[in-house]
Amino acid sequence: MRVILNSCHDSHAPPVEVENGAVIPCFECPARMAIIRSALEAIGSYRFEEAEFVTEDEIAAIHDRSYIRYLSDTAAELRRARGNTPRMQWPTVFPYGPNASSLPAGGRALRGKYCFDTYTPILGGTFAAAMSGASAALRAAELVGGGVERSVFVLTRPPGHHAERDRSGGYCYFNNASLAAERLAKLGRVAVLDIDAHHGNGTQHIFYDRSDVLTISLHGDPATLYPFFSGYTHETGTGMGIGANRNFPLPPATGPKEFRIALDAALEVVQRFQPAFLVLAFGADTHEDDPIGGFKLPTPFFRAMGMKIGELNLPTVITQEGGYHLDVIGGCVVEFLQGLAMNETKVVGQE
Repeated sequence: MRVILNSCHDSHAPPVEVENGAVIPCFECPARMAIIRSALEAIGSYRFEEAEFVTEDEIAAIHDRSYIRYLSDTAAELRRARGNTPRMQWPTVFPYGPNASSLPAGGRALRGKYCFDTYTPILGGTFAAAMSGASAALRAAELVGGGVERSVFVLTRPPGHHAERDRSGGYCYFNNASLAAERLAKLGRVAVLDIDAHHGNGTQHIFYDRSDVLTISLHGDPATLYPFFSGYTHETGTGMGIGANRNFPLPPATGPKEFRIALDAALEVVQRFQPAFLVLAFGADTHEDDPIGGFKLPTPFFRAMGMKIGELNLPTVITQEGGYHLDVIGGCVVEFLQGLAMNETKVVGQE
């Protein structure tokens, strides 16, 4: 399997995040990618490639241009910071009310307009890291859509599935899975399956009124788990997209048996949709040891999960999303990708 790398990921390295008013070490760190890469290199059957940067016009296929420019300009401003000037920016006010959609061109209000939480600061290298990850996702879609590869893994951070059309959040800035899906949708119907522990609100938001892209998410119940405001079963789409969004919220401490039942139901929805391509937003934060996921899936189950999804036998782009326990994330990714490849190989060989 080919692996597309984010060559600039470590230019975004927040030392801290803000949780309930407390400043704590950031779970989303550069070591995540280094550990996954080392685990894949130890297997020896993966081919690594870095993607060339795409243009901002290609990002604008799903993200608002003013949001893209805000991220770029803010990162540039922070790179120029000197002396005691802060090197990171967080929102402190989240605008609401009748004036929220017509804010002035600058000021602190924009931080809250373009970001919906306190986990997602902007640093001087954030824009480059986000652009590089988006470029990797689009390169993977190019390879899969062109028939060059059956499956491609996008090994990137920061993750992407929480990023909405014009807002960052959940450690995410550009929505890598959605960029891949948008590119593939030019060639045929696309199903996006999100198996991260947290609801992919960004992906849902971007395609919510579309009928050509099916969005499905298995995740912790948003009544108790981030992002809290989306991921409920009644959210099924709007307009042309009614019925093309499905959520499978799961209770805290969900284990293999319960997860398998939900996954089987989700895969049935995918099969009925009859997509030409699959985009898989993969998170290892469903592991039983993950510090912020709340699920109870052991490492071997990730192989079984991959094998089950592999039965779809669809050309697939896999994007790396969450997973924050550094001792287990590499093993989870290896088990999942090997399971996916085993079943794909088996099915293709029978044709």
